Amino acid sequence: MQLSERAAYIKGLIEGLELDPKDKQTKVFKLIAELLGDMAQEIKELEQCYDDVCDQVDGISEDLAGVEDIIYDEDYDSDDVNYSRSGTDDDLAYEVTCPTCENVVYLSENSLNMGSIKCPECGEVLEFDYSEDELDAQEDPAEE
Repeated sequence: MQLSERAAYIKGLIEGLELDPKDKQTKVFKLIAELLGDMAQEIKELEQCYDDVCDQVDGISEDLAGVEDIIYDEDYDSDDVNYSRSGTDDDLAYEVTCPTCENVVYLSENSLNMGSIKCPECGEVLEFDYSEDELDAQEDPAEE
């Protein structure tokens, strides 16, 4: 039974007692029954607001998951990165030396754009932070 139904039931029981309407106790009982009905209505409205907020939070959470997938690229698999020198010179445009094991790693621009990779020798995370100006200067040193 819902709260509003229970409040109405109690109100009906009080009315069924056929108490003297002028008696102070009767007035208190009726006020309590009215208060219970009002409280039941307020709780029902709060539950609806709570459900609406939960739906909105779920929507935001789903949207955030999509953004996280884009930012953190959860589909990224470090095994997909070509570390060997066997690719064409166009594919392997960057040479990175691991500061931990001093292994030279050759990267394509796509690999560099991922922001970081793991060194294939020692597993150290190599992070890349660059601006477009730095890339332009590295690609065409004759312009300096």
